[in-house]
Amino acid sequence: MNAVVSAVGQLNRPNMPAIEGLESFAGPSFHSARWDHDVDLAGKRVTVIGTGASAMQFIPEIAPEVAGLTIFQRTPAWLVPSPDYHDVVTDNQRWLFEHLPSYTQWFRLWLFWRTHEGLLVAAEDDPQWEGKPASVSALNDMVRMALTGYLTEQFADRPDLLPKVVPDYPPISKRVVRDNGVWSATLTRDNVELVTDRIAAVTPTGVVTADGTVHDTDVLILGTGFTASDFLMPMTVRGTGGADLHATWAGDARAYLGMTIPGFPNLFCMYGPNTNIVINGSIIFFSECEANYITGSVRMLAEHGARSMDVRTDVHDAFGERIDAANARMAWGVSSVNSWYKNASGRVSQNWPFPLLDYWRATRAPEPTDYHLG
Repeated sequence: MNAVVSAVGQLNRPNMPAIEGLESFAGPSFHSARWDHDVDLAGKRVTVIGTGASAMQFIPEIAPEVAGLTIFQRTPAWLVPSPDYHDVVTDNQRWLFEHLPSYTQWFRLWLFWRTHEGLLVAAEDDPQWEGKPASVSALNDMVRMALTGYLTEQFADRPDLLPKVVPDYPPISKRVVRDNGVWSATLTRDNVELVTDRIAAVTPTGVVTADGTVHDTDVLILGTGFTASDFLMPMTVRGTGGADLHATWAGDARAYLGMTIPGFPNLFCMYGPNTNIVINGSIIFFSECEANYITGSVRMLAEHGARSMDVRTDVHDAFGERIDAANARMAWGVSSVNSWYKNASGRVSQNWPFPLLDYWRATRAPEPTDYHLG
């Protein structure tokens, strides 16, 4: 009996934007996920393209050392106030984690329920809600007003920036970013400029926007995310009869419980299709659930004296239909905002739309009748 477990992740292959002339830039240029540590940014004019989660983490770190920082933003992110973000864990907290029985497990559950699972309902769409496209329900609109209030407070001294940083799409329909005040502190620095004009081209010396403005720069950094929908790329995976997995998926990756695919027996994916979370849990917890299910599957094969397990097509397809129907009722499915949650066809191929508890229950142990055992 042999099994293959794919644990290659999905937010690991840089997304290179299709910008005219990008390859012509003469200075140092790199994607944030392939950081060039040989490039000294001190005293340089630096341009960053992108303001997603990755960019919003590294931009505040480099802003104090550069001579000038120009940030190109396509879509602003909703910021969730987190005053303790990046705070040092105190000695008292460490003592509790190490010595008080079950405190670690309780603390983890408290985090999930307070800041994740309890907010899932705020992402649910109300078909009768008239406040679209800014929000998808009354509760979602309350979240929008609260987060708008936070941004208004953060940029009180720079009202000129407020229209640029307040999103016009529903909260939770795109990845939200935790913030402890560092984003506003960075954008309001004298050496930082936020540009929201569309990029027309990159030249050997800088970036040109659609209005013809030239932004000269010494270093170009791409904070443009990842090709998240290209699951298991660039590997070639062969199944029954030599079937190619990527040809089978045809750009629309699907898997039962995010892990198994018909025609590819004994192949298990971790962080596979539709196992990403938005506001309901932890990727680490999902990985633990998947590891439990996979080890249970190998155990099931041994107990049944079988060499292979191949998920039934009807089970796989019914799961996909349930996932798609639920995602279509969530903010990230309803909104048309650009997002890596959706693949090229527009289907939400990333997100788990149900409570975290549902995935835990579904992955406690494999059901033999879901599979063809051979």
